[in-house]
Amino acid sequence: MLIISFDSISDREYEHLLKFPAFNAFSKQASVFRDVSTVFISNTYPVHTSVATGVLPGVHGITSNTEGFPSPNPVWNSDERMIRVKTIWQLASEKGINTAAVLWPVTGFSRTINYNIPEIRPRPGKSQLSASLKAGSALLQIIMFLRYGKIMKGYKQPELDNFTTACMTDILRKKKPGLALVHLTAYDAICHDNGPGSIELETAYEALDKNLASLLNAADEDVILFSDHSQINVHTVTDPNIMLVKEKLIHQTDNGYLPSQYNCFYECCGGSAFFHAGALSNNQIDELRLLAGQSEGFRRFLTSGEMCETGREDAAFGFCAKSGFCYEISGTEKKGNHGYPLDMPDYKVFYMARGCGLKPGTVTGGSLLDIAPLVLRHLNITDVT
Repeated sequence: MLIISFDSISDREYEHLLKFPAFNAFSKQASVFRDVSTVFISNTYPVHTSVATGVLPGVHGITSNTEGFPSPNPVWNSDERMIRVKTIWQLASEKGINTAAVLWPVTGFSRTINYNIPEIRPRPGKSQLSASLKAGSALLQIIMFLRYGKIMKGYKQPELDNFTTACMTDILRKKKPGLALVHLTAYDAICHDNGPGSIELETAYEALDKNLASLLNAADEDVILFSDHSQINVHTVTDPNIMLVKEKLIHQTDNGYLPSQYNCFYECCGGSAFFHAGALSNNQIDELRLLAGQSEGFRRFLTSGEMCETGREDAAFGFCAKSGFCYEISGTEKKGNHGYPLDMPDYKVFYMARGCGLKPGTVTGGSLLDIAPLVLRHLNITDVT
């Protein structure tokens, strides 16, 4: 079975994708699930880990793409050992099924993926190649970089997706894993820079369709393709940490923020933000909550259920942005973003399954959490605890 992630393409883009030959042909062979709910928090690493485990971020523990105090060079949650529950590839490995992953989020340092090229973001000044080799299958990566490295132009898209596809098609043909996962990010990257509906996205659509054709030609019958989250057009990026600077609760420098004795900060997650109160008093927290509710772009406070789903029970409060606004640290530029709650309008996704014991046709509704059980049933893994 091959699982393909089309990062950031929502259900509203589905009809446009049908204009491209590989996607159109695949849609006629597949069981198509439209108007599907993603999970909150709707960012790449939490959602991909939910797809791989069948549970919410508050359960599996990958609650954000990055972690820690707000920084222009954040630490990415790339280490598989941070996941609190078993993944589909771990369960497959226990049954003797060989597995492969190329740039799939949170697969760094996996002990069960046989052929692993993880998505790793090195710290500033550190080598990308060195970080990748340490976190994945070293010999495999050396061979893939020698064969296909000339395709890449750093993180530039769609060249990175072309490299990803070349590696996965090579692995599928020569290693024949029983379960393979591949993450394609061209749409996400270009959409962040230009916004949903922009003409620049045609480059992403064309590349995704070309790469889909290559992957399908190398794959067996059973293929799942899904989108992890939507994106919303953004005209204003705001940083709630500025409110803390004005209250002299954290310190701002030319290189970002410095913590104070209060150890408080806002965790900015695109469409949502979470306040970690540190040593502040209840009165101070109440005052900051009032300021947050009056801030530019504020839509509403998050419910206790949403805080639990995202694994933020220990945060003092959270809130989400109106359409057109998002929360990022100062200096970040976005024309499109995600991370919004699931009641955001026009925020559904889709997934498609060819083979997998399903018949072609279209179904409405469901959740991305349905994918992991589907994979496990097809792989005859039923004794899951």
